[in-house]
Amino acid sequence: MQHIKQNDPRLNEKIQKIGCFFISCADVAQMKANKTLTAEQINDVWNWSKDTHRIDGLDNITDSASIINRFLRVLESDGHFAEVGTFKDGKTTFYPSVQNKHRHIDALIQKIKQGGKSKTHFRVVNNAGELLEDPHEPPIKALDIYYSILYAYIEG
Repeated sequence: MQHIKQNDPRLNEKIQKIGCFFISCADVAQMKANKTLTAEQINDVWNWSKDTHRIDGLDNITDSASIINRFLRVLESDGHFAEVGTFKDGKTTFYPSVQNKHRHIDALIQKIKQGGKSKTHFRVVNNAGELLEDPHEPPIKALDIYYSILYAYIEG
């Protein structure tokens, strides 16, 4: 299954320039649903995210789990993801508010250092930190790893 990359010319110009975290959210949803989003659907979720302040005025994502979940709804998939913690310097840290039954990892979005203009990049990795999906074509080379955001999938 081939996912649309952030630098696809059919996508909103902002997504093409700075949308790696946003497209990583789309990739998590597509992998879970085993379905592919269209460019129009991705652009629509960007607009929804801006209108509902999941992406702020500086184009920073403020609630990645709700964006992933919006993509799941677009893909007509049940269940939802919750952001449950971080993985940094070899250590998993679950947020204190996360219930024990949700302390599992079903998706990770990793923030890396890169040599390009933006200096950072986000991508989807597995529990071992191996790349599953890079939102950019060609994939961006990691110069260093900052951290990974952990998500748990909750049925229903």
